[in-house]
Amino acid sequence: MKTLEKMLFKRDKPVLRRFQPLTAGDAGDLPYLWDAYVKGMLKDSPEDMDMATFVEYIMDAVDQVPETWIVEDYVKGKREPIGVVFCGNDGWMLEPHVVYFDNATPRTILRTYVAFLKHTRWRKDLGACLLRVDSKTQNLAKRMEEMKLIEWVGKIWGGKPDGNWYLYSMRCNARRGK
Repeated sequence: MKTLEKMLFKRDKPVLRRFQPLTAGDAGDLPYLWDAYVKGMLKDSPEDMDMATFVEYIMDAVDQVPETWIVEDYVKGKREPIGVVFCGNDGWMLEPHVVYFDNATPRTILRTYVAFLKHTRWRKDLGACLLRVDSKTQNLAKRMEEMKLIEWVGKIWGGKPDGNWYLYSMRCNARRGK
């Protein structure tokens, strides 16, 4: 599936960068998360928070998550943030959870996943990357499986209140020599 990758990254690739927290003179990436919260995209967060409470909540959440990434890609000719990736990491296995902003298109979502997985694959501190998807995003995972980025692992029946989890994994660089 190299032709699909060439088509996806013909001109450029999405930029993955670490989350920049609030600093003395700069709001960092918090305005993007505040906008997503106001639009109801951060589903697990408490409702009806004001901005000060939200800043405390999100900074505490980011401190608890080992890795937080902001994804930037070109939308309508301009590079802008399209999502945030919260990654659980136990030292061997990485489990990303992505929240896309309202400007993300299906193409930028696919580009983001492919770029993130390619970036993760060559990390020497990881053995595996686990993707947990639901029935709404399973087509995306199947597409990446066709590209030979991830492999089907299994299904957790009733893993969510409204359905099943479908599990996919990818080997990372720490396992390649073994």
